[in-house]
Amino acid sequence: MTETILKLIAALAPAVVLGFVLVRKDRRPEPLGWLLAAVGLGVLVGPAVMALAYLGLPDFPIDTFEGALLSSFVSAAIPEEGLKFVALYLLASRCRHFDEVFDGVVYAVCIGMGFAGIENVMYLFGDENWVIMSISRALLAVPMHYFFAVIMGAFFALGWFDRRNRTAYMTAALLVPIAVHGIYDTLCFSIDIDDGLSGLVLLLFILFFRHIRRYVRNLVNSMLKLDEYGSCAQNTH
Repeated sequence: MTETILKLIAALAPAVVLGFVLVRKDRRPEPLGWLLAAVGLGVLVGPAVMALAYLGLPDFPIDTFEGALLSSFVSAAIPEEGLKFVALYLLASRCRHFDEVFDGVVYAVCIGMGFAGIENVMYLFGDENWVIMSISRALLAVPMHYFFAVIMGAFFALGWFDRRNRTAYMTAALLVPIAVHGIYDTLCFSIDIDDGLSGLVLLLFILFFRHIRRYVRNLVNSMLKLDEYGSCAQNTH
């Protein structure tokens, strides 16, 4: 029983912490009920992806670079980010509190962390070396899901409030997270494929992770400034 509790804590804590830190940045906090609703939608994405896999998503071997690429995009990035996008759209369509650019980031991250949490539970409860797995996912997989969510939420919100450029922003909200997710998974799977290239792939992985982390940090700050500028502009009228 104690081990089960420890697994749950190890699985959920990284997602809870990242979500909490992001939500705290919001200068006009969203209602708790809607935040929990977003988390719940993210949790539902997990079994929905599993259902798609069961219904016929192809299963590619990852012992070649081509297989790793196809598996990363077709089996993971496209269905996961696609369903997260649908979840965010459904929530935004019904939530009257979705009234600022940064709200898109907040709700997308809640959805993303809900998914990351349930995915962690499935991974950790299915691995005998769950302690090592939990550390690895806390340092890499969960932060990457956070990065995907911030990117999706930022572009989604820009499109939600800018009708003139809505199509372009919404397309980016879907395709950019898919691309980042697919590249990340491809690099992960490719590290052990060829011993002669493993060092180069690992270097590319580290550089990619650092670049995305920096980009997301700047994106969060930019979204906060957009809302601040909008509030200041309204206060002048």
